[in-house]
Amino acid sequence: MKIRERLNRLAAKFYAQMGYVVREEFDFTTSQHPTEKAVYRMAEIAYEEFMGDRPDYAEEENEAQE
Repeated sequence: MKIRERLNRLAAKFYAQMGYVVREEFDFTTSQHPTEKAVYRMAEIAYEEFMGDRPDYAEEENEAQE
């Protein structure tokens, strides 16, 4: 599973804790809503805390260009 997908799943769990529900394939990275942007950033912060590094999107970007 790609990092962006994993972070979206985690963001959806944070969002659910706030009482909101989104469809499974919802992409928080494309949202303009402040709360949706915030939960995605929270997912990135959680990743950084547990993995000790920032999420690396480069591999996904390379795949998209091919």
